[in-house]
Amino acid sequence: MKTFQLKNITIPAVALGTWSWGNGANGGDAVFGNDLTAKDLKPVFDAAMDAGLNLWDTAAVYGMGASETILGQFIRGRDDVLISTKFTPR
Repeated sequence: MKTFQLKNITIPAVALGTWSWGNGANGGDAVFGNDLTAKDLKPVFDAAMDAGLNLWDTAAVYGMGASETILGQFIRGRDDVLISTKFTPR
């Protein structure tokens, strides 16, 4: 896997997005029918991390906060996760 080095941080060339994470009216991609819960996503997260894909892209509007909540549960206690995010100015 291609990586980049930034001082002492190794960054994968690929980030995994969490846009479709969540369920219900505010979850994930309600337009296309995604209904992805933490239970569904945990094996995906674990497999990605095991493969060295530790860069996760999220934003407050992804699942109206669901993606950040789920990702937060998964990374609690870990020190090997990188997160990219963005915000919308108010």
